[in-house]
Formats: sequence, structure tokens, C-alpha cells
Amino acid sequence: MMHQTTDLLQLRPRTRAHRPTLCPLIMAGDPSLEVTRDLLRHCVEIGVGMVELCVPFRNAFTDGATLIRAHERALRNEAELEAVIALAAEFTSRIRIILLADSSHTLRPRGFDRVFAMAVAAGMAGVLPHGLPPALSDRFHTAARRAELPVVGTIYATARPEIRRQVIERASAFIYLVSTYGRSGGATEPMDLACQIQALHTHTPLAVAIGFGLKTPGDVGRAFQAGCDIAIVGSAVAAAVEKALADGQDPGAQAAGLIRDLNRETLA
Repeated sequence: MMHQTTDLLQLRPRTRAHRPTLCPLIMAGDPSLEVTRDLLRHCVEIGVGMVELCVPFRNAFTDGATLIRAHERALRNEAELEAVIALAAEFTSRIRIILLADSSHTLRPRGFDRVFAMAVAAGMAGVLPHGLPPALSDRFHTAARRAELPVVGTIYATARPEIRRQVIERASAFIYLVSTYGRSGGATEPMDLACQIQALHTHTPLAVAIGFGLKTPGDVGRAFQAGCDIAIVGSAVAAAVEKALADGQDPGAQAAGLIRDLNRETLA
């Protein structure tokens, strides 16, 4: 835990404690659960370390246009939580899968305890909540601890020190440093976050991820050079699916090719 008297931006020399890991965001059910199964199988085969598997939801206010359309395609295919978790269970013994679920659409209607019990039974590596109101944060984290389900702690690059402390104290899966406040799909320069990444490593043994704006193998490589342990790529995967559908090509193959190219940066 971080001491209250310590400046969060104080930097110390550090050696890497975690293996560089690619974490593609895969929209479950886009364009079908069978394509999602193929992508998860491909990730296992090429040694991707982690996947963020999103249960699609409406009103994705932090997502850009590309991911919003991915949500819409998946919702048309009725990719509901139960089917997504059942699909994930086929792979969790071979790859770490983080459940990305929206508070209003998925978590609250079913109840934290029920969702977390399902996730643990399926072998999920953790949960990343979207749109969790501050008023429900205590209930969420209490239920996650009771279920022994690790929680991803999200910190925005512009967050105040007291917010960072609170997130670090409650996180148990990894810390997700969001490069920009706003919608996903924009651009970012990972090296601009190097000082923040090093500061976070000073105060937590958990792995540190960055995301929002990573699209290319070059972006992923620079993210690791900046000191992050996990590079999360979201809208680029959805964009590959969308382009393949528009061009009459195999969306699974196109997305798999992108993931393969991105994952090479973990071996550099």
C-alpha cells in the first residue's frame, strides 16, 4: 500500500517485475460468438498473455464511434453475459481473461454477487467495471473480495493524488492507466506517460497497463519502452473486424492478423 506522506510522483530506479503482456480488447459477439471463440483460440495459440473480454452494452459513453458500432453489432447477436462467460470458460485454463462489464447494463441488473460467482466459477482472472457510480464502489469491491475475484483499478492520467491512492489500495488485478480522459479510439504517445508509470510502480507491486489510443505495433512497443507491463488495444481490433465485414472478408482472420502483429512487440 502507498504511504499517505509519500508523493505519488516521486520516482525510484526500477527493474521490470512483470513480463510485457499484450491485452487485446475483444468485443464478445462481434460479429458473432463463433468469431469470438476463434479469436480466443488464436490468442492462446500465439501466446497472448491476457484478453479483455467485453460484454456488449448500450450507452458506452467512454467509447469512440468504432467501439460503439462493435457494441451494436454484438448486441444484435444477443451476446449476453451468461453466453459470454460460458465461452470464456472454454479458455481460462490457457489464458488470463478479464471480464469487462458495464454497471448499468450487466452488473447491477444481475447483482454483483451473482456475476462475480459466475466469473469465478468460469476461471476469469479479474473484472473491470465500466460506468460504476462512486456510490456503489464500496458494495462492488466488498462483493469482489467476498468472491475472491481480482479487480482492475482504473486511474486516469489527470487523476488527483488522493484518487490514485484510493484506486491503488483497492485494486488487486492490475492498475489500468488510461492515457486520456474522454472516448477511446484517439491517439496517445506512451512515452508521455513514462513518469506516471514509474510513479505507479513505486507504490504498487501490481502490473501497470496503459490503454486508450494504442493501435499499432509501434504504439505497443513504445508503451513497453515507457515502462508499462500490459498494453491494452481496443478500438483497433474492432476496426479490423468492421473493415473486414465491409470488404467481404473474414473478420476473424483480419482481427487475428492484427493481434499477431501486436503480440510480436512482447517478444522484442
